[in-house]
Amino acid sequence: MDTSLPEKCFISHAYADAAARERLISELPGGVSPLVFPPIRAKPHEFVSKPLIDAILGCEGLIYFRGGASDKSFWVAFERDYALRSGKPVFCYDIATSELSPDRETPLDLAVFASYNRDDRTRVRKICEFLGQERNFDVWLDAKDLSSGGLWEKEIEAGLADRLNRGGYVIAFWSDSARRSSWIEKELAAAAADIDRPNDRVLFALLEPSPLPELWLRFDEPHVQLYGDSDRPETHRIDDLMVRLYWLIYRKTKSAEATPTPSFRRTG
Repeated sequence: MDTSLPEKCFISHAYADAAARERLISELPGGVSPLVFPPIRAKPHEFVSKPLIDAILGCEGLIYFRGGASDKSFWVAFERDYALRSGKPVFCYDIATSELSPDRETPLDLAVFASYNRDDRTRVRKICEFLGQERNFDVWLDAKDLSSGGLWEKEIEAGLADRLNRGGYVIAFWSDSARRSSWIEKELAAAAADIDRPNDRVLFALLEPSPLPELWLRFDEPHVQLYGDSDRPETHRIDDLMVRLYWLIYRKTKSAEATPTPSFRRTG
């Protein structure tokens, strides 16, 4: 066990790995205090990720699990990266070997391109501002990235190519208006060109119930719901989008062989 651990460490894991968590805690040096974050019960107007980030920032370091259900957790991918991005010492605990080692990787390149219809501009811009200003994404959004008097079509093509070349994703903000847009159809076709699994580049974010293009219906996880309903409010759904993007980019750049479980909530 590494004795250079900070005094207070956030334990990033899937709750299904509780046995491994208790084993880790029993092996920690006496001066190290672990923080096991409980399931979040956020109010409808609150982002689920806010108290989680506050807890990470309140610790001197973070330990995340490798193996088990934690390998498939959207939230573990987010917590690990957020700690690295905040300059915290980060350690990896291997469930299979009980080995603890420093993680010296750099934070993820959170490159995304926003594809949307102008009828949805106000709502999309608000969501993209949250992703960019609050959650560290490098979002290409025409409302802020097109130069005045420039060749806007070429700039959009360059912005899309840049985000994809960096291993990022297109967020297709989907609605009935978007479904009828020939320009969005063109952007999706460009993102899906010459690859077998276009969902490795495009994530649909449903602003309202609306049928997806037929091409994407054959994939298991083609979309994230953003509109609120009786189950969960819109703010919590936006957090779903945020952690899904963290996971997808993490999986593409760090662990392409892993397959995530279809769960977003920080409850397991």
